[in-house]
Amino acid sequence: MKIKKKNFLSVVLATVLLSVSLQPVASAQQNVMSDPRLNEISQKYDTEFVVLSDSELEEVKQNGPLLSFTDLDEYESFLADTISELEKFDTDQNSVLEVPEKTDSTISPMAQTSTTLSWWAPFSGGLSGIFTWKNIALVYNYENNSNGLPYFTGVSKINSYISGMQVAVSWTQTTGTKTYSNTCWDKDTANFVVQGYYLIGAEINGLPIGAKINDTWNRSLQLEKPGRGCF
Repeated sequence: MKIKKKNFLSVVLATVLLSVSLQPVASAQQNVMSDPRLNEISQKYDTEFVVLSDSELEEVKQNGPLLSFTDLDEYESFLADTISELEKFDTDQNSVLEVPEKTDSTISPMAQTSTTLSWWAPFSGGLSGIFTWKNIALVYNYENNSNGLPYFTGVSKINSYISGMQVAVSWTQTTGTKTYSNTCWDKDTANFVVQGYYLIGAEINGLPIGAKINDTWNRSLQLEKPGRGCF
């Protein structure tokens, strides 16, 4: 089969132009990702850096625009402030939920109920006024003991997420576990440990990168009978 010389030259020229146009992009990625300072920051803050894929870039930009930095010193300052705020405000807290007593005429013993634990967690990264909420959604079952007091019989569908973001950050849950404990009576409290990572998007010299920061959320939910405390 013969290929017309003119068409063949057009294909070769297009291929060469495409290769040349991609070289600056590849060079920018290599310059940023191979910078020794970025490796130092990674080790200092126990953070993994990745070049954002198209899907990751779209996800983080749903919460806000990418912050741009011209050098790694500015970027490290932003990252340090962000990690400091995460560690400062995310402390273990207990939520109390009043639930009605289950009877044959009110609630089916097999009924499942959903709730969401939400708490304010600033995530400004040095930018005043920017904050977010952390949330753990779950489904739970409970029964009443011989004294009419509620206790957990099961918890499922533990799903965590962030909301209220104004910067390019996403959260991915990797594990979610629960245990039971006794605050006022047997199994009246469910304790949750959620592990995952933030992907904090930014542009460094025009290259969109993400900092993967591991975090653990600890929360507890206590069932309480209306009008009655622990005593």
